[in-house]
Amino acid sequence: MTYRTLCSIGFILFAGAAMVHALGSANALPSGPNTSVGYNPVVAVGGIISNASEITLTAPSDQMLVITDVLLSMNSSNCASVVTLGTSSGSTLSVSKLHSYQQQIEHSGYAQHRAALTNSQPSMVQHSFASGLPVLSADSLEITESGGCSVAYTISGYHAHP
Repeated sequence: MTYRTLCSIGFILFAGAAMVHALGSANALPSGPNTSVGYNPVVAVGGIISNASEITLTAPSDQMLVITDVLLSMNSSNCASVVTLGTSSGSTLSVSKLHSYQQQIEHSGYAQHRAALTNSQPSMVQHSFASGLPVLSADSLEITESGGCSVAYTISGYHAHP
């Protein structure tokens, strides 16, 4: 073997070793709160609220609570309601307005027969928050309904490390 062949082989080995050394282990940077490990971090609660304020979920002292989904629906007719999601420390996270009404409609049918029909239009809020609504450690999620309407709610989310 000539010295040129030996130098070429040495250069190829050196380049390969440098390339392998440059390939370190891959590490992902956290882009948000980390979910808990060791138990199911998913939480959900539901109920009916009317002209009141209730604490629905409480975050543990070492974790935060992230609310991801909210479903609100009217249980009453001829009513207007404002539903507020907030924390027990006083932060407002979400405000929704709901309404339900009944309306008399005059209908003229075959042979001039007239009948009164009732039309009911209850409103509903169904929302998924992409980034979530944060409830900090040792704080509670509070739902408040004003208007005296009976509003059914379902709230879900997960526990996360801050």
